[in-house]
Amino acid sequence: MLDSKHLHTAVQVGAGLALNVFPAIFIAIYARIAPIDTQGFLALALVVGVYVAQLFNAFVVEGRLATPDAEGDLGLPLWVVLLTIASGALLVIGPAVATTAALMTSSVGVMTGLLMARSIGVVSGAWKREGLGAAVLIVASAIALWMSVQHNPQCVRVLAVGAVLAVLVRYRPGRALPRMGFPPDVRRSSWVTAETAVVGVVQPAITSLLLVMVGPAASVTFRVISTVAGAVEPILAYGRYRLLAHGHRGELAPFTVVFVAAMVAVLIAAFGGLGSLIFGPAWRDVGVAALLLACLWKGFMLLSTVPFAALRKAGKTVPVFWIRGASTVIYLMISVGFLLVWHAPAAIFLSFVVAEMITALIYHRAAVKDASDYAAAFGLRQLRERLS
Repeated sequence: MLDSKHLHTAVQVGAGLALNVFPAIFIAIYARIAPIDTQGFLALALVVGVYVAQLFNAFVVEGRLATPDAEGDLGLPLWVVLLTIASGALLVIGPAVATTAALMTSSVGVMTGLLMARSIGVVSGAWKREGLGAAVLIVASAIALWMSVQHNPQCVRVLAVGAVLAVLVRYRPGRALPRMGFPPDVRRSSWVTAETAVVGVVQPAITSLLLVMVGPAASVTFRVISTVAGAVEPILAYGRYRLLAHGHRGELAPFTVVFVAAMVAVLIAAFGGLGSLIFGPAWRDVGVAALLLACLWKGFMLLSTVPFAALRKAGKTVPVFWIRGASTVIYLMISVGFLLVWHAPAAIFLSFVVAEMITALIYHRAAVKDASDYAAAFGLRQLRERLS
């Protein structure tokens, strides 16, 4: 029987997996009720929404975690809740196939609420609220997906209501951050946000290139594969926050085991027919090679997460910014080069694998130099001693 620690971890990880439910089901619904051009724009809107959400999350949450002497408990700011409600209302009161402006606005607002509520839930350890919020979102998404199969125009509204409720469940008025979440160290939070902005621009840029160079079908396929492989992204995020809060000692082994198990489960489910069942027509162009490459890319992200967290925990925000900036340049250069040669999503994921390998090596060298705890565990001398 699971002890309380393992139960809490399992619930938190499961709640993190639910974070990807909203964009995945949104794409699956539009694959059934919207024209291909609108599907292509939705793919772009969702990736932009995730990008903007990451910026807000970096400034408010991660910047605070990178400030060792910050006071007060983390709590979801009221403005995030209001933004989520207003953004979700656009989908509730509007037509099932929304305008481009409504799609972009709702994607930004809802994803900001879901991501920030999730991040704060992980750090605060509020596993019961996390579990309840995830359950609400999953149930609403399942109902919305079933309705879309029946071509019921209310499906998008059900999905939007579920996302808003998932954020409201996590909101605790008495625990909101002081000063509406404004960080205690603006300079440090600005560096954290800047590095997030630099590294996060890859996905919107590549999605836009695919939309323009290859067409909306390719951008939808790219987004579907990214979403499936991204099912393990919340585990990476959970592990990153745990490593930031507690360091790698005692955290790395269970983090790795959960990640590998989740990746195997994702591949079995995807190839076992669940991908086609959920995404319907949008799954038609998903290739085995592209999906395997996408999962391999996420695996290499596991390698870079550990030295990244060690540097961030050591307060090395400026070096991390420059590393992430260099990584973005590497990603974009290799991705554009591969895309010009092979006009297919698989080429993008192959370029991501190569770029992430290079990034992991850069992080490792920097962490050995600037993060003493990481160097003590993973430095070349220590590794030689273990092998001897």
